[in-house]
Formats: sequence, structure tokens, C-alpha cells
Amino acid sequence: MAHFVVHYSYGPADQQAAHRGEHREYLGTLLDQGHLLASGPYTDDGAEGALLIFSAETADDVESLLAKDPMVVHGVVTAHEVRAWNPVLGSVG
Repeated sequence: MAHFVVHYSYGPADQQAAHRGEHREYLGTLLDQGHLLASGPYTDDGAEGALLIFSAETADDVESLLAKDPMVVHGVVTAHEVRAWNPVLGSVG
């Protein structure tokens, strides 16, 4: 298994709030299944978004999981980027 990081860019806060419950429930199932290692929103003054860390065979596998995220399905995620990541120090998850 490889590690992948995902950067989400979000649309308006009201749209985020409308789908946050479904989104977190879905991410919880991915966490339980071992696909998602960690996730959370950015809390600084930058653009609305989040970072997600996955364990998967390929970036395409991650894309397939993201396609089912309610925030993606409902168009709240305005852009995302999947990148292969090699954690050299420390641990995640």
C-alpha cells in the first residue's frame, strides 16, 4: 500500500454545512475500512479546504473513493488534488 494526500478546495460555507454530516459519515466508513488515515479542515485564514491522507494501491483508487464523497457528489468540493506521499519520519493513523 502507498500513501496519498488529497487537498480539497471548498465552495461556500452554507453548502459545506448542508453536506458536512453525510461527508463525515462517509469518511468514517473509509477510516473504518483502513482507506483513510486522517482528515480535517484547514483552520488558518487561507482558502476554505481540507487535507485527507489515504492508504491505497493507486491514485486511481483514491479518485474512486473521492468520487463517492457527498461533498464531491454535491459539488461542494470545487477542486481537489491527489498526490503520492512518502512519509519518511513519524506516523499517520
